[in-house]
Amino acid sequence: MPIRTGAPPPAMAGMLAPDPVFSCPGAVGHTVAMVAADIWRRVKAGRHAIGASRTRSDLPRVLVISHRWELDGGAEFGFRDMVLALRKKRPDLDLVGVYPRKGSLATECAGYGIRTEITWVPWWAYYEQWREGLTSRLAQALVGALLVPLVEAIVLALLLPGILRAVLLLVRERPTMVLTNTMGIPSHALAAKLLGIPHYWMVCEFGKHDHQLRFFLGYRRTVRAIGRLSNTVICSSQAVERSLLAVDPTMKTCVLYPAIDAALATPPQRRPGEPMRVVLVGRFSQSKGQQLAVEAVALARKAGVDIELAVVGAGDQEPVRELARRLGVADLVNIHGPTDDVERYWSAAHVGLMCSECEAFGRVTVEAMRAGLPVCGTNAGGTPEIIDSGVNGLLSPAGDANALAANLMTLESDEELRRSLAVRAVETAQRFERHRHDNELATILGLC
Repeated sequence: MPIRTGAPPPAMAGMLAPDPVFSCPGAVGHTVAMVAADIWRRVKAGRHAIGASRTRSDLPRVLVISHRWELDGGAEFGFRDMVLALRKKRPDLDLVGVYPRKGSLATECAGYGIRTEITWVPWWAYYEQWREGLTSRLAQALVGALLVPLVEAIVLALLLPGILRAVLLLVRERPTMVLTNTMGIPSHALAAKLLGIPHYWMVCEFGKHDHQLRFFLGYRRTVRAIGRLSNTVICSSQAVERSLLAVDPTMKTCVLYPAIDAALATPPQRRPGEPMRVVLVGRFSQSKGQQLAVEAVALARKAGVDIELAVVGAGDQEPVRELARRLGVADLVNIHGPTDDVERYWSAAHVGLMCSECEAFGRVTVEAMRAGLPVCGTNAGGTPEIIDSGVNGLLSPAGDANALAANLMTLESDEELRRSLAVRAVETAQRFERHRHDNELATILGLC
């Protein structure tokens, strides 16, 4: 696994000195600097204790930090796969999963012998979806002027004690390595830097573009901080890696594609006279493209195509239902909630969809391909790294319902092409099997 190597991270003194990456204007910046200096004084003894413990203990310990506690998204599945890989490749490791709350993610990992630590895991960002509900520019301006500074102050106020708690946890556990999952949670990365512990950051999102995250340091400063706080930044796709390197070309990065081990299946036959069934799996949100899929199906039906759409996922379904009613295709659009048995939707379909505006990787794309479905995807984010248009699926520009409809109509009218793409899709999807992921992760972390 090739790793891009930039300049080495600065010394700890440089991290605490005035720095455009970490500095904040005015009194807030002064407070941050003072608290950081205080934390540094508190952990000097911890650094000495950790160094001494490494000469006494033969049992390596790895702390893996999660921002979530439920196993309900790509980042959480990536976290689970990461700790399972470490358990498989190095059974001698003492693995500790750190979560903000108890939940299904911690429970499943504990079943594999991963110790559980529940502690405060603060964010240095917050979601900006509230802007979607404000149609007035004046309302957006007022909320932005009044609410945003308050939220950022709260985020900062919660972050500082979180860093101190992270320092105390690392001093107590004395790990040989720390891994942080997703770019939104910095406290244990900062603590590892202060204590001189190797740290690796798993980045599986773009942050600003896919999840509408607003970072209180600003996006560019946040990215540079991630690089400085990490031995290596492990990216879930080349697209994610490019987005980080565009901000900080000196960052040391590598790409580790997720492990997808959904069952392999034979491409399904479509019987004469049977409608072409397409399926989109993912959390309901504007960025995931459920409404785009409905628009494309409506266009295809208007052109005389016999097609049906199934949409599966958690979240607010009503905007999608309302759009289907308004476009006159409510009878063609079947909407389902979250499920643990997504395979039954794959097996009932002929084509998969990936309509996200900017998907970092897209686990469901590979799952659909392993199920024997060609996928009509968006030519953005990490999706083009999975789909080779015209070879194992079809791509269309982000947000272009007409282009997506054209691809669907092509597959509906050419069954031989659809099956040919499906066969190649199954072959391509096998690149992302667990054995490959586990070996590459162990190599990146130096645990072979």
